[in-house]
Amino acid sequence: MVISDPEMETTAKKKQNAEAIKSNEISKYVKNQEDFEFQYWEQCRHLSEKELVALLSHDNFNLSLEAAKALLLIGGSKVIKLAQADSYNNSYKRRALAAFILGQIRLNTKEEKNSLKILYDLALNDQSAIVRSYAVLSFGQRYKGIKNKNLDSLLALARKTILDKSFKVRANTAIALSMFDYEVSIPLLIKLLKDTHSEVKNWAAFAVNVNGYDTPEIRNCFVLLLKENNFDVRYEAITGLAKRLNKSVAQLIIQELSEDKIDDRMIELISYLRDDSLLPVLYQIKDKFGSSKKLNMCIENLEKLKVKTKFTQ
Repeated sequence: MVISDPEMETTAKKKQNAEAIKSNEISKYVKNQEDFEFQYWEQCRHLSEKELVALLSHDNFNLSLEAAKALLLIGGSKVIKLAQADSYNNSYKRRALAAFILGQIRLNTKEEKNSLKILYDLALNDQSAIVRSYAVLSFGQRYKGIKNKNLDSLLALARKTILDKSFKVRANTAIALSMFDYEVSIPLLIKLLKDTHSEVKNWAAFAVNVNGYDTPEIRNCFVLLLKENNFDVRYEAITGLAKRLNKSVAQLIIQELSEDKIDDRMIELISYLRDDSLLPVLYQIKDKFGSSKKLNMCIENLEKLKVKTKFTQ
């Protein structure tokens, strides 16, 4: 006989309601942000170059950023010179936008050399963490487009920026390193995997996974990240271990899939494990939430695997 505790039930319901409200509020926030971005784009897309430059000093940084994106599309020496000059502007917002533009605008060889020098200096020495974070990411983006690139300068910068006091700078360092399949960067990414901030760990794990790096220390870091409260960090850790056929994460995947809201990414991870014993879990999910393309594909692949395994035994 089970005796229910009304107080515990009330607490549990309050917690569920709070989580539902939080999830709803996050969804609303994301939608609002997307709506604002569209409005800013609508506001900027028909403006002249002069009008867009004026918007770079607007109080609303997101609107200024959209103006910078529009200037990127215009391109040309005038925009390049403006961005290079703005990298010394007294306004940290203008310096951040300058770094953003210099990271993606089309440049000739001389302009590229000067811009890389500017970005390197901003990433290391600017007083604003926002500027440093934009600069280190733009430095990586700039390097991505160089033919016959030598990554020593990027690594030299990253060795310093992984120690930056701002987590945004450290996170953007991880993103910059994710753009290159360069095993020399593994020690830097391992340090970032051990960072104190979840966003840094998330992007470091992403960088490791996207480039397929694999060492015993990386696997150990992933095991430790399984305990993280942040879902994105846990997801990257589970992904890394699943791709390396570490079947110990199967139970964690099942646990994640037992939630009221299913993330399709977790279903995809079951495919990596190639474990047909997980089929009953997928059948239960299909019964509860209905079918989806990823779910159906995963079930189909594991059913084929089950038949194949049966005939090879």
